[in-house]
Formats: sequence, structure tokens, C-alpha cells
Amino acid sequence: MKAFFDLLPVICFFITFKLAGSYTAELTPIFPVTPDLIPIVSATAVIIIASLLQMGFLFIKGQKPSKMAVFSTVLVVLFGGMTIAFQDPAFIQWKPTLLYWLFAAILLFGRFGKKDYIKTVFTGITMPDFAWRKVENFCLVFLVAIGFINLFVAYSFSMDIWVDFKLFGLLGLTLLFTIGLGFYVAKYAEEAQNTKINH
Repeated sequence: MKAFFDLLPVICFFITFKLAGSYTAELTPIFPVTPDLIPIVSATAVIIIASLLQMGFLFIKGQKPSKMAVFSTVLVVLFGGMTIAFQDPAFIQWKPTLLYWLFAAILLFGRFGKKDYIKTVFTGITMPDFAWRKVENFCLVFLVAIGFINLFVAYSFSMDIWVDFKLFGLLGLTLLFTIGLGFYVAKYAEEAQNTKINH
């Protein structure tokens, strides 16, 4: 249920984009842009509203949103707003890439600042230092790579394909990476636990 709630703004973005093309005449008075931009501008407006409502709902319930959710919302509002204001989809297309690269930068900042931010993601797990460093390296490579992949899709294919990729492609790649990383972490966490028990 939480996963669905986290994805809700993106799902709203996807559905709006797919439906808006059929209501160009009705949406033009709301978004005075060229017909070909109606779907992406409408979807961008919806994801901004959905993201803000999501944050508001969490605050009302007294829950603290994750830093990733906060950063994502800020970028959605900022770059989504520029997409609408300048009628340029490139801004919202860059948002996922900048979010991934922002977290890569945070990991690098932690490395040079002698802070193991990666350990906060896997709270309660004990592993050797070399295993943690490998996990951090895997995450850095993935975050940078998926940022480039998003831009490749955005600039090489149609807007319709990019919107599909934004929901299904990015989610699928992230899921596959998380599963693979989980197996790696489980291996060394189990070894560390066995060593601890033997001692």
C-alpha cells in the first residue's frame, strides 16, 4: 500500500497524459498552449498538485516524509512549474535525472566527509566495511547511469514513450537493481551474523 501511495503522483501524471490528448479542446482554455503540448502540460500540472497534496496528507497525519520524497516534491514543483511557464517539456523530463544525480552527489559528499549515508538506508544491517563500500559504489553507478538513461529516452524517443518509461521503465530498473542489491547485502549480512554468533 505504501508503494502505491509513493507512486500515486506519477500514476496521476501517467493517466492524465494518456487522457489529455482526447480533451484538447476542453483543456486549451485552461492551458493556452499548442495542442501537442496539452498532454504533457496537463500531466505536469496534475503531478505538481498530487505531490503537494501527498506531502500535505503526510503532515496532517503527523508523519515525517522521507528526504527523497521531499527532494522529489521540490524538484517537481520547481521544474514542473518551469515546464508550464515556459511551455517546455524538457524541464520535467530532466527532473528524474536530477533527483538521481542529487542522491549520487549526497553519497559522494558523505564519502569525502567520512559519513556513511548508505548505512542509513540499510538500518540494522551489519556488514564488513569493504561490503558497505561496494554497496555504495553499486548505488553510485546505478544512480548516475539511470540518470543518463532517462535523458537518452527523453531525447531519443517520443514524449509518449518517455512517459511510459517514466512510470514503468524507471520503476522496473530500480526494482531489478534493488533485488540484486538485496541479494548482495543478504550474503554479507548473513556472514557477519554467523561470525558474530561464532565469537
